[in-house]
Amino acid sequence: MVRNDTVDRRSYLRAVAAGGVAVGLAGCNGNGNGEGGVEVAFEIETGEQYGFGVREGESDLQGALDDGLQAARQEGVYSDLIEEYFGNGDDAGDVTEGADGGTGAGTITPGTAPGFAPFEFKEGGELTGFDVELTEAIVARTDYEFGGFEEFEFDSLIPALQDGNIDMIAAAMTITDDRDEEIDFSNAYYEANQAVLVSSSSDVDPSGREDLEGRVVGAQSGTTGEGEVDKLIDDGIISEDDKRTYNNYELAVNDLESGNVDAVIIDVPVAENFAER
Repeated sequence: MVRNDTVDRRSYLRAVAAGGVAVGLAGCNGNGNGEGGVEVAFEIETGEQYGFGVREGESDLQGALDDGLQAARQEGVYSDLIEEYFGNGDDAGDVTEGADGGTGAGTITPGTAPGFAPFEFKEGGELTGFDVELTEAIVARTDYEFGGFEEFEFDSLIPALQDGNIDMIAAAMTITDDRDEEIDFSNAYYEANQAVLVSSSSDVDPSGREDLEGRVVGAQSGTTGEGEVDKLIDDGIISEDDKRTYNNYELAVNDLESGNVDAVIIDVPVAENFAER
């Protein structure tokens, strides 16, 4: 994405966190340097892999996305985007430049769920993020035409794909056996673990799963984070009554900072964005 401003990307992400709004959310006390607000207590090693979702049987599209991803890696576009969103913050520029794709195969309309920086979020009202730019780069290297993003809540993405409202999902979606029974996935494009976020102003200071015993723990519905909360319940660490779910992580972290939950389980890169603002 080519920008005309001089704002450092890492500083910007810290300012807006996953909300994409510089003024932040009520109760969000982070100051951009990691002091106050929320912090990462510990990580849960899950080794989950993100993939782009497509409808079952769409083998041509699935193959095209895999080929486009491989081309983006080989041309250095993928590594440039990694640096932009997870490294030094340098703008990757126009990720479609030099692509030799066509438009004869039809139009791809991707779906995503903003509010999950640095993967998908709003910057000055414009949808951007690692997934967003990587999708544009990949499609430009296929014989499909990019049709623009549609936005949904995360747990509405698979139904939207199945109903034909979108052609692919680009939303940091973890490849799981359950999801693979409903849709197909591209090759993995990112690997992450889960993190446990706590309020910096609370006395909750867990160093492992067992330390969450009796605590109220939240996550975004339909995510790997919710799956980890369910494991806490299955293992008898917390009760079903102590589970909280949210439509998006902005609401979850707002509740955490307001003291309504003791911890939130979320993907590590997104947790770090919340903690650094």
